[in-house]
Amino acid sequence: MTATESSLARVAPTISRKLAFAFFLTLCASILTLSAFAQKATIITFDPPGSVQTMPMSINAGRAITGSYSDGTTTHGFLRMPDGTITSFDGPGATGTLPASINAAGAITGYYFTSTTSRGFLRAPDGAITTFDPPTADYTYVYSINSRGAVTGFYIAAAVSHGFVRDSDGTISTFDPPTSIGTVANSIDEAGAIAGYYLDSSYLIHGFLRAPDGTFATFTVIEGQNTQPIGMNSSGEITGTTYDTSGNIVADFVRAVDGSITTFLPTQGSSIAVPFAINNAGRIVGYLTNPQGISRGFVRRPNGSITTFEAPGATLIFPESINSAGAIAGYYQANGNSNPHGFLRTP
Repeated sequence: MTATESSLARVAPTISRKLAFAFFLTLCASILTLSAFAQKATIITFDPPGSVQTMPMSINAGRAITGSYSDGTTTHGFLRMPDGTITSFDGPGATGTLPASINAAGAITGYYFTSTTSRGFLRAPDGAITTFDPPTADYTYVYSINSRGAVTGFYIAAAVSHGFVRDSDGTISTFDPPTSIGTVANSIDEAGAIAGYYLDSSYLIHGFLRAPDGTFATFTVIEGQNTQPIGMNSSGEITGTTYDTSGNIVADFVRAVDGSITTFLPTQGSSIAVPFAINNAGRIVGYLTNPQGISRGFVRRPNGSITTFEAPGATLIFPESINSAGAIAGYYQANGNSNPHGFLRTP
């Protein structure tokens, strides 16, 4: 800075021009400071009233968040509106309610436990709750809803898991990929394509994508390793992880709409990385853990660059969901023995 001002002074020694230049520098600095302030991400922490454990699971485009919380006796569902107001709800006769996904209209799906089983539910934006189960289901688990209100998940019948899709009209179709001896469906996109994973007779796990017409594309990221899709965005991009037969994570991946697969590894200093969700811009959110067991959240951009973030006072953080604008919901803990609290990170 001094050298620049001296050079400028030699060619334009008038006081007025130096003052003008100084004002220009001050103005630029102010603009840059304001710009940096505007772009700085903010984290809001929250808990439903009476909560001793808060676990947000999904955020929609309008920043409405759903998840579950415990009051120390029972686990309840909650809906946090963009203005911060929180409504709790339960499935009929529930001993525990676990919402998993919220769509743009505010419809929520998930599952709840009774004294004897688990059942799926769909909570309409007006709060009305519809319960459902696939035929022959002993237990039902629901994980994802799209903008049309179609939901997917899996059910257990006679100790075997199978995938299902429930259309917006209530029609339920069950399915399994070829050679599956156990199926878990966990994501549905806008077109009705469903992603998940299945176990084969060799006890290896493979990924699958079920098209709206019911046809399957199966995939393995690394031959001989387990492939576990975890999240899918509205256009059909899938993220997940691969791990060996001992359960050690080998690499994470993103599968493009054309079927091409890119793997990625934890950033330097981290021992594992677990992706949880991918938004419509192709940004992946998850967490990294270092050898000391301290975790940080991460956002991976489509170009492969990774940004990490933390929650105030946390040594463990679990970002569960990211919306199309990059807002992230999840939960954090001060340490492994402390109770989790919810957070919202806005870009």
